[in-house]
Amino acid sequence: MDTSTGSDVGRPPTVGGTAHGEDARGRLWDRVAGIAGLIFFLLVVAGFFTPETPGSDRSPGDLARILTADLTGHQWSLFFGFLADVAFLVLLAGIWSRLRRAEGPGGMFGALFGVAGTAFLSVVLVSAGLTLALVEAPAVGADLSALPVLDNWAGAAVLPASVAMLLGAAGSIVSTRAYPVWLGWFAGVTSVLLLVSVAAVFESSEDETGFLGIIGFASFILMLLWFLAASIVMLLHRSRAAQPVA
Repeated sequence: MDTSTGSDVGRPPTVGGTAHGEDARGRLWDRVAGIAGLIFFLLVVAGFFTPETPGSDRSPGDLARILTADLTGHQWSLFFGFLADVAFLVLLAGIWSRLRRAEGPGGMFGALFGVAGTAFLSVVLVSAGLTLALVEAPAVGADLSALPVLDNWAGAAVLPASVAMLLGAAGSIVSTRAYPVWLGWFAGVTSVLLLVSVAAVFESSEDETGFLGIIGFASFILMLLWFLAASIVMLLHRSRAAQPVA
């Protein structure tokens, strides 16, 4: 084993005295993350075909009736969502790992992606927990009046983390070519659209089909497609290793 120091400080860690083992391990993690990303995408798409959770504009009685009428469908929706969250965690770790390999452990853009991505998924899990409480509330006779509003607010709070997550990805990719550069610009444009859609948080429920509401929906679809594209790239293309520090 190579135990030399000095001029080797700052270089990527090696296995067996060469970078071959590190490169092979990186390719393995890319494949695992890419597969997780495809599973995440398919589970999200599957969730589109499950019943939609009723909104906060309905009375508690209507909410209880709608949820009870198709309880199994709403439970399947939650199940797909929780599985998608697990797959997204693996995908998030894989993308972060690839960005770190290209940018280096001290890279700020990669760190921004990782921190913001963790915050993003944390808020998503809180929202999923509120949805679970809403779906199960009629069976135990719990009050439904506040749960839809809390769920909506938690969902809206995911936007700042989304903006920062894709901004970090864009900065890292454009500066290091960890992914094809077009994927970096794709992330940057989506980040800007998400930032614009933040203003839609203050629109009334009647304005959801307005301009900002359309921008918000479009940015969500673009973000989903970005993760799909990143997953496919990880399955097809090798990553770039960080350059040694002079």
